[in-house]
Amino acid sequence: MNNCCFTGYLVENPRADVVGEVVRAEFTIVTYNYRKTKSTGEKSRIPTYILCEAWHTGAETIERFATKGTKITVYASAKNVSKDDDSIIFRINEFDLCQEQFED
Repeated sequence: MNNCCFTGYLVENPRADVVGEVVRAEFTIVTYNYRKTKSTGEKSRIPTYILCEAWHTGAETIERFATKGTKITVYASAKNVSKDDDSIIFRINEFDLCQEQFED
């Protein structure tokens, strides 16, 4: 099965466009892994950037209500851009916009 779940923060405002007659929103979320160094005990935060796309009413809702820093949980399917390009885009199946905003 090709199902993924991520919770993170929007890196920038979503970019919406129309493909055919369908609205598409593209956006990047950042999630963090936390590691602790054994020798010093120092904690570090490691970011992972995830390129996402939403379609139809999901795209319209995300574009309308989400802005840079919005916390979002997405349920998505991974897809390759093409056979020759190993970049991966996560197509959003479901999402939840959280009230919390990112503060660095």
